[in-house]
Amino acid sequence: MKSFLKRSAPAYVALLFLVAIVLPTLLVTGGKVFATNQIQSRSIQMSDDTTNTSGGTASYLVQFNVASTAVVQAIIVDFCNTDPIPGDICTIPTGFTVGSTFTPGTNTASGWTAATANSNRTFELSNASGGSLSSGATVSFTITGNVNPTVTGTFYARILTFATPTLATTWLGTTDGSSLSGFTDYGGIALAITQPILVTSKIQEQISFCVYVTSCGTQAVINLGDAHDVLSISAPFVDNTSTYSLSTNASHGAVVYMKGTTLTSGSNTIPAAGATPFLYNTTGIDFFGVCSYNTSGEVPTVATDYIGTSNGGTCASTVSDTGGTGVITSLGTPYATFGYNATNTTSTYGDLLATLVSPGATVNQVALGAGVNVTQPSGIYTTTIQLIATGTY
Repeated sequence: MKSFLKRSAPAYVALLFLVAIVLPTLLVTGGKVFATNQIQSRSIQMSDDTTNTSGGTASYLVQFNVASTAVVQAIIVDFCNTDPIPGDICTIPTGFTVGSTFTPGTNTASGWTAATANSNRTFELSNASGGSLSSGATVSFTITGNVNPTVTGTFYARILTFATPTLATTWLGTTDGSSLSGFTDYGGIALAITQPILVTSKIQEQISFCVYVTSCGTQAVINLGDAHDVLSISAPFVDNTSTYSLSTNASHGAVVYMKGTTLTSGSNTIPAAGATPFLYNTTGIDFFGVCSYNTSGEVPTVATDYIGTSNGGTCASTVSDTGGTGVITSLGTPYATFGYNATNTTSTYGDLLATLVSPGATVNQVALGAGVNVTQPSGIYTTTIQLIATGTY
C-alpha cells in the first residue's frame, strides 16, 4: 500500500495542478457545475443611489470587457435581491423597476433594441445582426428610466452575453433566473442603495447702506460756498463729495428715499429747486437742490427730479466744483440740473431718489447745489438730509 502511494504521488500532484488550472473557469452553484467565462472590468455606475427615484430618474451606466471571442447578439442585465450568481433563484428587489430605454455606448451604437422582462426586473439588449467581439473588447450602454429599490442596502445585477437573441429568449423563459445554459459570458455586480446627506444652510435677507464722505463711517458734513462757506450772487456753488453705497440680496432690489428741508436760517429759507429739475446756468437765482449719479457698481435708476434728463442738463459729467474752491467761472454750458421737491422731501418717508431693480451693489455721488440773489436775507443756513434705503424682498 505504501509503495502504491509512493508510485502514485506524482500523478496525484499532477491531478491537483490540473484541477487548480481548470477551477477558475468553472462556476459551481446549487450543487451544479458549468463552464463559463467571467467578463472583466465590469461595473454599473448609478446616477442616483437613493430610494427617492419614484419618477424613474436613475440612470445605470453598464460597462464590461467580454471574456470570449464570440458573436454577441444579446445582452441581459438581471437585477436580483439576493445574489449575482446565475443558477440561484432571482427575486426582484423591493420597489425596483428597470428602465425600458437605453443610451448606446461602445459596441452598442447601431442596430440594438431594448426590452424588459420578468415584471420589469430584467433588461435585454438585442441585435440580430450583431457580430463577433474579440476577447477583451469593451461593451457599454446606459439603462435609463430606472426606479431604484425602496429599501436601503445591497442589491445585485447579473450580466450575461448570448450568441443569438433566441438563446436570450430561451434563457428568459426561466423567470427566476436559475437557468445555467445558453449564455456565453457572465459577470456579477453588487450595488448599494443609501440615504443621502441632507444639508441645510440659511441665507438671511441683507442690506448694507452707508452715506459718507471719503469712506464709510465718515459723516458727510458739507460746507457749501466759497473758502469761507459763503454763497455768492455771482454764481452757484456745488459740492459733490457726498457718497452713498448700497448692496443688497433683495430679490427686487432696493429704493433710496431722500428726506429733509431746504437750507433754512430761522424763518428764512433758500427756495427748494422744486419737482421739476432746475438748470443752474444763470446767476442771481435763489435755489437749493440735489442731483445724483453713479460712480461704480450697478447703475440705479435715478428719479428724474434729481438727474435732469428732462431739460438737457446732466449731472455726472458736469458737477466738478466742490465747496471752498470758488465760484463757477463759466455759465455758458448747462452744468447740471438740480431738483428738490420740498413737498415730498418733508413728508413722512421722503422723496424717491433712486431705484436698484435687482440684487447688487452700487456706489453713487450726491451733488448739492445752491445759488442766491441779492435780496436773500443774510444768516447761517443749514439743513439735515437723510437718505433712507429700503430693500424689496
